[in-house]
Amino acid sequence: MSAKLPPKCPPAADHPLLPKLKEALGDLVLSHGVSPDGFLCVMVPADRIREVAQRLKALGFDQALSVSAMDYMEEKKFVVLYTFLSYLNPQLKGYLLNVRAEIPRDNPHIASIADIFPSADYDERECHEMFGIWFDGNPNMGKRFLLDPDCCIDEKTGKPLYPLRRDFKVPDWGLFG
Repeated sequence: MSAKLPPKCPPAADHPLLPKLKEALGDLVLSHGVSPDGFLCVMVPADRIREVAQRLKALGFDQALSVSAMDYMEEKKFVVLYTFLSYLNPQLKGYLLNVRAEIPRDNPHIASIADIFPSADYDERECHEMFGIWFDGNPNMGKRFLLDPDCCIDEKTGKPLYPLRRDFKVPDWGLFG
């Protein structure tokens, strides 16, 4: 794989939301940065993601816009990416907040935030189907809704394969020649 992966968090820079966020999250902010398009990104401890989500909700963020992941295969890690915003809080409108947490690739578990932000449910389930990340506490985890139940199963081991992992190889189903 020769594609260069993006940094886990963009370069550090000032952002109008940063003081308020640091006040709300305190020592939960491990590092921060600002993307080229002006969005604030913070790295947080994976084992405290629920606390981060609860504090963001208390701060006024009312929507988990997306939950996704990046596969840092060489480092044996995933970075789980959350994007939060607010439709209702006038002080937060117009801001997208990217929250990221590293988890090990060989045991990819992180707590679910779907009960705090219900909009995270489908995205967590999609991350499981595509990357194999298990969101502890999500009651719908493991129920396929995107992939065919027979799709992406290793024929030799019977274990699921995850199509967005960087080491995924497309099976030869005899479709091309």
